[in-house]
Amino acid sequence: MGEFAARLRQRIEDAEAALRTAVSTRDVYAVQVEQGELDSLLRIAADHGVDPKIHAIAA
Repeated sequence: MGEFAARLRQRIEDAEAALRTAVSTRDVYAVQVEQGELDSLLRIAADHGVDPKIHAIAA
């Protein structure tokens, strides 16, 4: 599950960045879209026991 968790965390980070951009540009539609994407990714993480804030350190 290491690769799955790492990819999911990356997608969460990307969605958070896109949401921040949408908020800063005051794009109401993009905020809704990006929030929906983030909510979905966080739900997937929870369903699979992936902590979205833990980053693996490469050995």
